[in-house]
Amino acid sequence: MRIKEMADLAGTTPRAVRHYHQLGLLDVPPTVRGRREYGVEHLARLLRIRWLAGGGLPLPRVADMLAADESGADRDSVLRDLRAARRSIDAQQRALREQADRIDGLIAQVADGGTLSPLPSVLARFYDDIEDRIRAVGQGVSDKALRTVRAERQIMMILASRGAIPASAGLLVEGLDGAERDECARQIIAFARLDETGEASALRLAQDTWELALRHKEQTLAVLDDLPGGPLGRALWDLAEVLAGISYSQKAQQVFTTRLLALMLSDPEFAATIRRSAGREHPRL
Repeated sequence: MRIKEMADLAGTTPRAVRHYHQLGLLDVPPTVRGRREYGVEHLARLLRIRWLAGGGLPLPRVADMLAADESGADRDSVLRDLRAARRSIDAQQRALREQADRIDGLIAQVADGGTLSPLPSVLARFYDDIEDRIRAVGQGVSDKALRTVRAERQIMMILASRGAIPASAGLLVEGLDGAERDECARQIIAFARLDETGEASALRLAQDTWELALRHKEQTLAVLDDLPGGPLGRALWDLAEVLAGISYSQKAQQVFTTRLLALMLSDPEFAATIRRSAGREHPRL
């Protein structure tokens, strides 16, 4: 039979058959009257190759595996290749499940009015609300504060893309009532103006922020406790510190972040939770 006839019977193309010839998977048949003439043995071999490749075995290994199988020698290498192929399939299945979960999350997020962002919808709505509250204060005050809250939002989006924003963070912000959200807006306005008001204001603002956290201590601790630990946790804390240093480069703002961390570490429960995630060897701890 001719190459096209065999390819059709095997459900493939002549181009694929020639590719198998090049890889040494399929013998080149003898030429009859100037054309290659394929036999049943070639079709059987071709179908066997496609059956193995369809099972997930890489083509470059199929030739060696078939040779070992047909000779009955080196069965261990055949088993190794089969097990390696199975592990590869497992990895692909895990990746597909993760992709499916991400798409499911995006479907739910967009259906809930959210955007195509790793930032959870509940946090996106929270930042939208805070921006509205800042605008209500007045344009002269709000412009710098809006840039500040948007920088924080971007930091949270970056951390969310790394899996560092647990679901409990959404529960925390949902637990803030209108007065507390107004307080958050005022604190952001004050933080944005620290370059004008100085380090003493930074220390007072850190105390105010800490007191707000204490009013929701159980939920704040839950968020910290849900952060990953080990190398991933340390990497995420390092990333958060780098992002904060880039976004909040003013000295008074750094005084605020240093003081707030010190206040959190002064509480045994907060200290234990933070050190579990960030690692006790972290230079700031």
